[in-house]
Amino acid sequence: MKIGCYHLISEMMEKRNIDPSLQPFLTSIEKHLGEDLSQISPAEVKKGGILPVIFIKSGGVEEKFKRIYQKFSPPYLLLVSCLFNSLPAALEIKSYLQRRGEKVEVLHGSEVRIAQRLKSIKKIMETKKVCRQYRIGVLGEPSEWLIASGADYNAIRKRLGMRIYDIPIEEVVRHIDEAKGKEVRVDIGSVEGFDSNILTQSLQIYQGLKNLMAEYNFNAITVRCFELLDFYKNTGCLALSLLNQEGLMAGCEGDVPSLISMILLHNLTNEPIFLANPVCIDEEKNEITFAHCTIPLNMCESYKLESHFESGMGVAVRGKVEKGPVTIFKLDGNAEKYYLAEGEIVDNLNSPDMCRTQLKISLKIPVHDFLEKSIANHQLICKGWHGPLLEQFFSYLT
Repeated sequence: MKIGCYHLISEMMEKRNIDPSLQPFLTSIEKHLGEDLSQISPAEVKKGGILPVIFIKSGGVEEKFKRIYQKFSPPYLLLVSCLFNSLPAALEIKSYLQRRGEKVEVLHGSEVRIAQRLKSIKKIMETKKVCRQYRIGVLGEPSEWLIASGADYNAIRKRLGMRIYDIPIEEVVRHIDEAKGKEVRVDIGSVEGFDSNILTQSLQIYQGLKNLMAEYNFNAITVRCFELLDFYKNTGCLALSLLNQEGLMAGCEGDVPSLISMILLHNLTNEPIFLANPVCIDEEKNEITFAHCTIPLNMCESYKLESHFESGMGVAVRGKVEKGPVTIFKLDGNAEKYYLAEGEIVDNLNSPDMCRTQLKISLKIPVHDFLEKSIANHQLICKGWHGPLLEQFFSYLT
């Protein structure tokens, strides 16, 4: 998606040739944005692939705007300078649109701030578009303990555009069995000391899931993974880790709300996502420890393979993650309410009594807020502070 600029100017100011005075403003925005603000027409916008910005170059354009604005789709982004009565005209237009229930934003201030805001809006609009292309497979029923993690498929499709399909676990078994005996080439680094037969089978589970995704044209899955222990005495932990490393969102335990949360967080931030359980809260230190066995390898500074925590079988990942900023996020099963917090990884633990990857995170807000407002069990964690971007995304859904 590229950003295009539609110029609005009054006849009086057009005669004065004000463009030389405005060009440094536009050039500075382009420099900080990293792309040109090419001038566009409504016809070009209609073809798609363009995020339109309406540049209010001067006052006296309000009536002009009324005549042309319906050729564009919301959100209406009004770019404003400090010259030629641009701001008062934009504010009049903003109120006009708001009275009609339209989404509108005035882009005003420093060129750096405007460029940053345009980057965020562009990412939001791209993510909305990508979400509408998602086909999600729920492989087997959700695990029995996810009593508060149901999902309304119709609500999710209406709000985010994602299509969700239930696939019986027998289809998973078929695809994994078809991968048996075939070499799976994946670079997972040194695995000295780990049982090669167990590792080979774990990679076949990965290949089977990937083949299933290709056959059904899924770009995200969640798996009733504990069922694999019965069939193979092995787990899907490494398989899910590898799929997520490749950008193919893959969750465990058939948890649909966690999977759609992963999809949103990944596409908005371009970061790998760790699906984890909160296992311990320290209110005095304002810290939460999260743990799970499926962290994407490319999220880790280093890692080693161990057995799955609960069963002692198969392959799981104990990852060490660089200390620093993180975002914690979870969307509910109706794709309406969400929990969001920013924090910082302060330690990587190595307890034998938790799932293998263990992150101690200090929150910016009181951890009691997490106890009161978090949504169900699994939470989604990525590197960096992305709270404002997530909040802006949901403001653009309404």
